[in-house]
Amino acid sequence: MELENLTGLTYHASFSKKEATQTGVNLANDIFDRGEKDPLQVLSNIVRLKQVIDSAEKVFRDRLNLNAADSWNGVTFTPKNGSEKLQYSEDHVVAELEEKLKQRKELVKVATKSKDVIFDSDGNEVTKVSTVYDKSSIVISF
Repeated sequence: MELENLTGLTYHASFSKKEATQTGVNLANDIFDRGEKDPLQVLSNIVRLKQVIDSAEKVFRDRLNLNAADSWNGVTFTPKNGSEKLQYSEDHVVAELEEKLKQRKELVKVATKSKDVIFDSDGNEVTKVSTVYDKSSIVISF
């Protein structure tokens, strides 16, 4: 895809995020409803285009130096400083508790999968826990 094709894509400033979302939904529904094109083929092109757009957006975010909020074509850009994150694991008590939690989770996993009753090092029965599943999805790679 040539630069002119991407930079020539413009939307009126009143084109809202809600409208953009609905435009995408309408596009997909039209493809399925009309049956003129193979949805998998269209999706493969959308995935590639999304990668182009995501990569370009990342570079723009990395290279733009924005000192104050700015707006263009109905889109507002607001600079945000990185947030402070405490390094809790530098505290030896926290590090020990995190390791114990990791080990306990592994023990619970073993107990849940086992037909037998499992006991921890203190002689307490390890509880078998229930399982929930993530929503099914399609993995896409290229």
